[in-house]
This record gives sequence, structure tokens and C-alpha cells, in this order.
Amino acid sequence: MNTKTLLTFLKFCSFFIFFGRAYQHLFWDAPYRSFFWDQHLLEPVVNFLFNTSWQSYVTNLNTDFAIQVLTRSIGVLYLVCAVISILINENSKKWMSNILKLGAVSLVFLALMITKNKFYHLIMFFEHTIQFGVPIALLYFLKHKNTPILLFYLKVFIALAFTCHGMYAIGVFYPLPGNFVTMTLNILPVQEEMAKNLLFVAGVLDFIIAIAIFIPKLSKAALLYACFWGIVTALARILSGFHYDFSLSIMHQYLYLTIYRLPHGLIPLMVYLYLVKNNSKKPRTNNSLVSA
Repeated sequence: MNTKTLLTFLKFCSFFIFFGRAYQHLFWDAPYRSFFWDQHLLEPVVNFLFNTSWQSYVTNLNTDFAIQVLTRSIGVLYLVCAVISILINENSKKWMSNILKLGAVSLVFLALMITKNKFYHLIMFFEHTIQFGVPIALLYFLKHKNTPILLFYLKVFIALAFTCHGMYAIGVFYPLPGNFVTMTLNILPVQEEMAKNLLFVAGVLDFIIAIAIFIPKLSKAALLYACFWGIVTALARILSGFHYDFSLSIMHQYLYLTIYRLPHGLIPLMVYLYLVKNNSKKPRTNNSLVSA
């Protein structure tokens, strides 16, 4: 696999992430209220800067309007970043990479807000590693063209995302998310107990994959499974929605959840294709990081 193909993969993955998040921010909502309505954190700031009580602040319609404006503005930023992700190249103007950097930082902030909204479960932040890591990887590869380093860090992103997903799925370290069970029940003809057992097995496999992708003899098979499972979990969002009604309104409600998760399968596919097509052709020293 040549540099151009790797770059194309990264561009489309970055596009899907930014476009999916733009869709969310422009038409639906994002968890910024968990920050702006955090009384313990912001009450002293509100009292000092606005000389008003916390009750007045949170019940003021202008406050909610400002949060909505912020959400839509970030959505516009993500939409611009989605377009730039496709158009950017080594000779692009610096402003394009600067906007993409701003978008990547915003994705990190979004992951932090989601983590805060989920009771500060640290694994929630790292479960989003692929989503905020891909635009960073794209910017890195445009500048340095260091394929072994790129592929190594993408493996780290995959391992973190799958490990954190697995920790939720097994329901031991953290409560099993209700939407995991609901999606399983909506898609498969099983009862709740069987759905939980299937999720437990899937979680254990997530842990195995996170380790196996760094073992040369197992990495290709592990990455192929990661590609399959990443695509399946992305499509599960919209397929689960169709359980209620097969309509455009359901597609509008759930499609963005699938779009920004597609790289969870595409990034493992990219690494897999690289290993299959290039490892046997290049000197061992050039691939030490990728095969580690």
C-alpha cells in the first residue's frame, strides 16, 4: 500500500468523523450543558462575572440560547473540517491545517464533555481515541510521511478504543450501558439475558483484539476482526433505530451515530491492508514499529 492510498484512507476517515459530528451539532444536541450548568464548577465564575445568582443564570433563556448558538457554531466548524479533510494536501495553505487543528482540539474537548456527562468514567474519553486521533494522524502524516510511526499510533488508537468498549460491554468494571442491551435486543432475536451474555463475550474479544494487534503472528486476523466489529457496531446504531420504524425520520435521528463511528472499522482495515501488502516487501527494520 503506497502513501497516496494511506492518505486517502485517513482523509475519508477524518471526513466521516467531522461530518457525523457536524450532523449531530447542527440538527441535534451535544453535551456542553454538562459543563455550562455545572453549579459546583461555574457558580463562583457566574457570580463574579455577571453579578447574578446561579438560579437566575440557569433559568435564563438567554443562557440556553447561547449554548445552542455555541453548539451550532461548532457544528459549522466540523462541517468545514469535513470538507478540508478531503481537500487538504501537502501543498495546501496553512490556514487549512490550522482549521483542522482547531477541529481536532474541539473533538478532544467534546470527548471530555462526554466523559463529564458520563460521571467522569475515564474509559469514556479513551473510547473516543479513534475519533479525535484520526484528524491528528492525518495532519501528522501530511507533514512527516512516516508510515511505520503512523501505523503504530493507529494501532494504539484501536487498542484503546476496543479496550474501553470492552470494559463497558462486560459490565464488570463499569455498569453495562442500557443502549448496548437495547441495540442487541432490537437487532437479534434474543432475550435480555442472552443479549448480556453476547455482550460479555464481545467485550472479552475486544480485550483480546487490543493485545493481538501488536503480536505479529496474530495482528492480521485481529485487525480483520476489528474491522468487522467496528463496522458492525457503527451500523448497529441505525439498524437498531429501524426496529421502531423504517422511515426518513428514523434515519435522520440515528444516521449521524453511524457516520462518525465508521472509522472504528475503516482504520483497522487500513492497517490490515498495509500489513498484507507491504510487510513482505519491505526490510524488517522499516516495519519494526508496525509489527511490534
